[in-house]
Amino acid sequence: MPDNPSSIVVPGSDDETSLLDILDHVLNAGVVIHGSIILSLAGVDLVYLGLNVLLTSVETALRHSKDLPASPVTRRD
Repeated sequence: MPDNPSSIVVPGSDDETSLLDILDHVLNAGVVIHGSIILSLAGVDLVYLGLNVLLTSVETALRHSKDLPASPVTRRD
């Protein structure tokens, strides 16, 4: 058991990885979570729930947003 309660030991590895290291890597690289649920009754789809989540730092998002094509949606005031 590691002395630090916020560290993780991967089985088969002698290295410890802290939660701070994992969070730093996730925020620097970014993570996309995609999921969907369809509720149906008697073969009829009643409810569709879609989820798209992007977890990253603002700096990383701004750095990569320059690589994206311009949005076709324009803002109307």
